[in-house]
Amino acid sequence: MYYTKVDILFHGESAHGSTPHLAKDAIVAASSFILNAQTLVSRMNNPLNPLVFTVSGVNGGTQFNIITDLVKLAAYLYADDKELLIQMQPRLTLLAQSTAAAFGCTAETVFGAVQSKGGAAE
Repeated sequence: MYYTKVDILFHGESAHGSTPHLAKDAIVAASSFILNAQTLVSRMNNPLNPLVFTVSGVNGGTQFNIITDLVKLAAYLYADDKELLIQMQPRLTLLAQSTAAAFGCTAETVFGAVQSKGGAAE
């Protein structure tokens, strides 16, 4: 099994919670991406090729009444086939960018080195 750590940042524009129409809500964009990313496994991949995408951390917001402009996701992408793992990276990047764009936000993805899984992930 091979894996790579993926850090995904969603950038928006903050605003007061009473004026959400003035914001570009990074939390909404990131939340939508988390749901959309499951299609990477279920619709963009042959089900006979094991592939797992796991979001293991979500961090965003600092005030209860402010729509945040930044959300950071920590995730892992796992596959039995190293080539499949590498092929899915640009698809995951495009999915993050296009989902963010749909909400007026931007996204950036940073992939770690592809590693062979000999034990638990980092």
